[in-house]
Amino acid sequence: MEPTIYSRFKELVTADPDHPAVIDEHSCVNYAGLDRLVDTLISRFPTFIPARVGVVMDHSVEMIASIMAIIKSGAAFVPVEPDFPPERMTRFLTECGVDFVVTQERYSRMLNEFSLFIVGPEINVDPALHPLPDRCRADRPAYIMYSSSISGYPLGVMVGNSQVVEMARRFGDTFRISTDDVLLQYSACIVNIFIEEVFGTLLNGATLAIPSARTRNNPQELMKFADEQYVSIISGFPYLLQELNHMESLPVTLRMLISGGDQLNPASINHLLEQITVYNTYGPAEATALTTCYCCNNGYSLASGHYPVGRPLEGVEVLLLDDNLNPVADGQEGEICIAGTGVADSFTGDHRAEQLASITTLPDGTRIARTGDLGMRLDDGNISYIRRKASEVNILGKRVVTGEVERALLATGEVSDCAVVHYQDEKGSAYLVGYVVPSTRTFSLSWVKNRLAQYLPAYMIPEFFVLLKQLPVTASGQVNTLALPVVLKDSAAG
Repeated sequence: MEPTIYSRFKELVTADPDHPAVIDEHSCVNYAGLDRLVDTLISRFPTFIPARVGVVMDHSVEMIASIMAIIKSGAAFVPVEPDFPPERMTRFLTECGVDFVVTQERYSRMLNEFSLFIVGPEINVDPALHPLPDRCRADRPAYIMYSSSISGYPLGVMVGNSQVVEMARRFGDTFRISTDDVLLQYSACIVNIFIEEVFGTLLNGATLAIPSARTRNNPQELMKFADEQYVSIISGFPYLLQELNHMESLPVTLRMLISGGDQLNPASINHLLEQITVYNTYGPAEATALTTCYCCNNGYSLASGHYPVGRPLEGVEVLLLDDNLNPVADGQEGEICIAGTGVADSFTGDHRAEQLASITTLPDGTRIARTGDLGMRLDDGNISYIRRKASEVNILGKRVVTGEVERALLATGEVSDCAVVHYQDEKGSAYLVGYVVPSTRTFSLSWVKNRLAQYLPAYMIPEFFVLLKQLPVTASGQVNTLALPVVLKDSAAG
């Protein structure tokens, strides 16, 4: 029988039941204890055999137990951060048709239109409860993670059990994960790195260490937590590595840093390279998080000022194709397309039909995920990431399509026309500028920003706004972004 997430986890429970599985700032649970928590939670689910279940929780032992319980029940989990804008949260959970939402009491009021399963700070395990049947199947979705499509509409990427198991195997083999390793769970649950952190840890017999939100937001406190918990591996976005690069010392147990989600430049890790192994990685949601890897130590940077994203991992094939899906020659720009065991199952959401073409089959029968990213295969076989094909940018490691922000601006009723453009500050970090043509004389920027906050997360709301009487256009009627006034941001100002 093909292995699943839970069958692989159960192997580790049997092999070393007393090994620590998950640690947070309040509790610790071993592999056997996590297995018992999972059965306890399933026995109390409001629906006996769910299909899709929302997760809106603080990161903790209870959150990981809930995710594993959903998987063992045969369902797919739909993760949403509690601080997401209410309208956006509701839309995602509604589109997915969740049977219920696992949450905590403090978040129940904003989820009152859903059936809720409230998890308290302590889960009392029933000692008389017999192990429940494992309904997890290799061909069933494991999770649905929302990502912005090329069209700008957020879509849920459905990833199966088998893809996660393969990703965890690649992760373990590439970074030599052992039971001695402790991995930091730093990332938000709405991004790919979360999947690497959780399943790359628990399906390789290692320990997952989860700081509180307060600790995560303070780099000094985060490193203190990592030191106290003997963290050996941190996976995060380049901006996190940039923070660590300025620190006088790192936890003595830390052996590896893994960067992903955005381009990595040498200046942001120059001091780290003298102390520790640093990897640059690439992997979109449609390809289950991890597809290529590049060791930056003794490596080289490109003319663009960034490191390559490396070579495909075992079980992954990276194709560089033109618009007609024909291969381009090495050294030529093409769309990065992923084939192999990590390609996602499908999409969900109101606009999924617009995205289905991005998971397609070539004439030779190869099933690929079209990423919308442009790249190039270098002479040594490494892949260079160049840019997005569409008007898309990574803000704090999260994918943002400017077209979605523009639609949200128009929906406020205060804007008759607009354009959202991204720029980079001196450190290479992206930021958004909104150019708006007001529809009323009483235009209120504060009202518009408050309305945007009801649907868009903070990282999608432009940092700067420029009022214009009209947008400059090209001869073909398109917005002429080159004619827009550039708004500069001082990187030292944050």
